[in-house]
Amino acid sequence: MKAGRADLKEVGIGEGISEVIVTTRSASGKPNAAPIGIITTVNEEQGEIKHFIKLYKGSQTLSNVRETNTLAANVTDDAVLFVKAAFENLNETYFSAFEGMPVLTEAQSWIVFTSVLAEESSEYFLFRVTPKAVEINRKEVMTINRGLNAVIEATILATRLNITKNEQEKEEIKKMSERYAEMVKKCGGRRENEAMEILQKKCSFR
Repeated sequence: MKAGRADLKEVGIGEGISEVIVTTRSASGKPNAAPIGIITTVNEEQGEIKHFIKLYKGSQTLSNVRETNTLAANVTDDAVLFVKAAFENLNETYFSAFEGMPVLTEAQSWIVFTSVLAEESSEYFLFRVTPKAVEINRKEVMTINRGLNAVIEATILATRLNITKNEQEKEEIKKMSERYAEMVKKCGGRRENEAMEILQKKCSFR
């Protein structure tokens, strides 16, 4: 369906930063998936809602967005999918098509955005993104699971581990990741624990 102002709340995108899996395609049509935060700002006085994404230089997501000016946000609470999207190239069995874009078949909802460059720095590109189409696959009422949140935070930290060359920062990341792993054991379910196991093996936290 067409995307409107109220639609994104219905599919899980709210004010602040919403962690999703962004899927893109290259100009030749090859799909890619990566966890990205959708940044949403609200100006109550002007009644204006804006959405942005920050993409770091050297990423496949950035390359694809610059080629096609389009991306899809996949809203999901699947912890394993977040970790795999961050550290593996998902094969085509994970994907379906929506509005000409690759999307993750198992996601709760999809939002296709068009993009316009808003800012460029030495490290990243900031794009303003505009919703073009929305699809809700499953409407589910979810409580806050600290185990899932811990997996997401640990995944974000792990991506930094692969970038930083500062040994002190690497040690701090590993210590924080150990704390998140303990939280997953305490609060997470089977899927969250499986995701943390994969993440620890991928990043040699053990």
